[in-house]
Amino acid sequence: MKKYKVLVTYMEAGMGHITSADAIADALETYYPDEVEVERSHVFTETGDPVLKKHEDKFVREVRYAQRHHRHMFFLTWLEYLLPPLWTLTLTYSIAYPRVKRRLQKLFRHKNPDVVLCTHWTPLHCAIEDKKRRRADYLTALYVPDPNVHGWWDHRADLTLLNNPRAYEDAMREGFDPKKTILSRFILRTAVKNATRDKAQLRAKHGLPLDAFTVAVADGVYAEANLKPFTDALIALGRPMTILIIAGKNETLYRHYSELAGTLTVPRLFVYRFVPDAHELYGAADLFVTKAGPNALLDCVCMGTPVLTNYYSSPIEQITNELYIDQCGVGTYTTDPAEGARRVAACMDDPSLLDPYREKCKAFVETHVGGEKEMADALIAALRAAKGP
Repeated sequence: MKKYKVLVTYMEAGMGHITSADAIADALETYYPDEVEVERSHVFTETGDPVLKKHEDKFVREVRYAQRHHRHMFFLTWLEYLLPPLWTLTLTYSIAYPRVKRRLQKLFRHKNPDVVLCTHWTPLHCAIEDKKRRRADYLTALYVPDPNVHGWWDHRADLTLLNNPRAYEDAMREGFDPKKTILSRFILRTAVKNATRDKAQLRAKHGLPLDAFTVAVADGVYAEANLKPFTDALIALGRPMTILIIAGKNETLYRHYSELAGTLTVPRLFVYRFVPDAHELYGAADLFVTKAGPNALLDCVCMGTPVLTNYYSSPIEQITNELYIDQCGVGTYTTDPAEGARRVAACMDDPSLLDPYREKCKAFVETHVGGEKEMADALIAALRAAKGP
């Protein structure tokens, strides 16, 4: 039997779009290994095309800038609504980035997939325009990794996969077809689903002290927001704890804390660059201090670790913070490093303070997570209907 070819597109604009692409690809390979051939394609970098790489680099710069300047992404998000969003999106890629669109479309056609599956709106729009203008013979599908849907997600996709009711409401308001829109739950990569939740095992695996109170600190893959002031406030406590500093792609912070780790005995510092298995460090910790990035919070809560959020750089992250902290109660929020350090110290003195948050983490997983098979089912059903069994 001929397998359906699923082209899963990867784009870096933060790591959330990439980990989400992994999650949907893993789901297809897990539940339909005999029906699908999944190609995981880093479409902006794999060919070495300088036009495509430059475009992805632009998104990376925007995300990094937004994490340093809180209102930047709010301004960009509202800007798209000054005119009809689909009109501005189409105009942008027709006038400002026509070469990006053409080269992505050429790449899609060369790969000859049955479906182009996207977790970012840029490759999605280019694929939809390819179908419209050139009658390309593939389906277009998207999984929105965020808790909301904004106007630059192209509503003309053949299939849309959403992970929470707020996103579904947004999608209906943006003109998505309810017959082509599937509401399920959040999905996880196989690595996170299958990871041990035993903190002792995770600490032993990563060479960490087994009995010390452990705090993981991160700030997205670029570590451009509040990692440093919150980490410095924790160090200033002078308490016998373990601090896991995930500096990601921020080489300046990585070098700074690596040097400092060699001079301190209290607290113990362990410093990391970007690590694909960061969820294991979250799981090894008693508490995770980070900005309100959707995928980092999802992975952490699924590992059973409460969070202390300290920043949000966009409406997406603000809505994420409201979902995880205000609605589901898996942790607390403060932008004050000194207050954050006081909360950590209180939990060190009385670890039972974290118990209610751990219970909320379990409740979040039971209620909001586990949509992998349902989303894989929906994609296979769309392929069967369009391409035949």
